[in-house]
Amino acid sequence: MNLKYKCPECGTPLGFEGLCWRCRAKKHRDEVDNWSDKEIEEKINQVIERLKTSTEDNFYETDEYEIFQDLMTKGIYVEEFSKIACERKIFYPSELYYKASSEVRDRLIEKILNTKSSDEGSCLLLCLAMIGDKKSQDTLYELKINPRPWRKKLYVDSDIYAEEGGWTFDNDNNYIKLNYDKCFSFEKGEKKDEKGSFIARKREEKCPHCGGEIIDILVIDGRDERFSFLGLDGIITASCCPNCVTLSEGISNRFSLDGTNEILEYEGEEENYFRDEIIDEMVNNNFVVSEKEKPLFYGAFTDDVNTIGGFGNWVQDWEYRECPECGKKMKYLAQIHWDTIMDSAEGTLYIEICPDCKIITMFHQQT
Repeated sequence: MNLKYKCPECGTPLGFEGLCWRCRAKKHRDEVDNWSDKEIEEKINQVIERLKTSTEDNFYETDEYEIFQDLMTKGIYVEEFSKIACERKIFYPSELYYKASSEVRDRLIEKILNTKSSDEGSCLLLCLAMIGDKKSQDTLYELKINPRPWRKKLYVDSDIYAEEGGWTFDNDNNYIKLNYDKCFSFEKGEKKDEKGSFIARKREEKCPHCGGEIIDILVIDGRDERFSFLGLDGIITASCCPNCVTLSEGISNRFSLDGTNEILEYEGEEENYFRDEIIDEMVNNNFVVSEKEKPLFYGAFTDDVNTIGGFGNWVQDWEYRECPECGKKMKYLAQIHWDTIMDSAEGTLYIEICPDCKIITMFHQQT
């Protein structure tokens, strides 16, 4: 391939003239972060007007859909969005209903209890999941134990739909929180802080399956006040073979708060596709943790932001693994987009945690 151009910002070789995707994404994110109050008001009104004229299946095709996502990444939740969307029968994206009013919630419940369509029922389940209050939970629980006829056309029960909102419930309708209500991002710095929280370092250990390098892919210092929300007063280390974790069902660790861990047995690959130079590129990143807390959806709509906490940007569907120790659902902890730390890989690594059992699980999704 003839890459005769270079990104004017970072120097990445390109087959076209202009910014690379990373620099375009950063430029847009910087613009959104610096919107003035007047610009925010204009953007909100623009989304409102688009919702008023949209149909149930075309809002996501508009520019305003992306503006809505930008507002969410800034932590701006507008109650009027859900009110208009409900009136217009716009049930996608479900995030339109995040923090919706009790009035809107009750209208959604009425709709879901009366619909005969599995497609509409599925969308309404997700919208109630995003509201996530007790009445929404009770409705989803009722639909699980007394399913409507349209449930037969769905693949999973309503407790799995609840997971998109970052929560679920058990067989006794006990609420289970699946994500954290704080979020921090990784940002480019001068040099990563290997005495604090960081992405990727060599473990000086080889994978027993493919012979590739084992990596401490994420280290979080729970003693850092920024991560006190984790409730773990020590160093949490998540380790994997990057080659095998991308091609297998996932890799789990049992960690100790002194920073050590035990990599649990996993099914690996025979061939290693991660050459030494790829590993070097991975561990030589300069990501540092953001000083300030980010909104919960900061990393939920883009594939260039690595985050700890908040909501993830699921490449496929949301996925909460069961702890291999206790069998309970694990909590979403972090996401690392592979192509932010190396050019030759695609997809996203998701990291989940069972804080009670001190188990970490890592798995990969890609298109």
